Amino acid sequence: MLQRRVIYRGRLVRLVREVLAVGPDRLVRESLLHPGAVVIVPLLPGPRVVLVRQYRRAVGRRLLELPAGTLEPGERRLRCAQRELEEETGWRARRWRRLRRFYAAPGITSEEMTVYLAQGLRRTRSRPDPDEHVRPVVLSLHEALRRVHGGTIRDGKTIIGILSAARGLRA
Repeated sequence: MLQRRVIYRGRLVRLVREVLAVGPDRLVRESLLHPGAVVIVPLLPGPRVVLVRQYRRAVGRRLLELPAGTLEPGERRLRCAQRELEEETGWRARRWRRLRRFYAAPGITSEEMTVYLAQGLRRTRSRPDPDEHVRPVVLSLHEALRRVHGGTIRDGKTIIGILSAARGLRA
């Protein structure tokens, strides 16, 4: 790396501009540095999955997604998943299993996401952050898969989470 400059420092992310030497070439890249996030597949008997519907400004629409959240400084991934599940849906889980980790969009961001399967759910009270407007939605896993394959669930982390859970349950 020849040069690195922070262009923007936000509440959660930093945008950096880097000049890199790759062989004889100089490349300029901009990247969004992100602390990482978790995605939760909350599974009820049936099997049914708890999702959330929320407005996403970047795409200008409400999306049906799995609950998810950004890691706070020093927070462990499983603890973040437990916190986000209760905040966004009002459920707690007795059993947790990590399904996979993946990069959200490695061409632009460092964000690494960890997908957890949450089972043995019991109701509590949801406590979304003040800037979150989420509404829980329960679908059968079959219906969630149908919506993934039909293109009505379009959020990448949700697609990966639902497909990973379905495969994990079959195995």
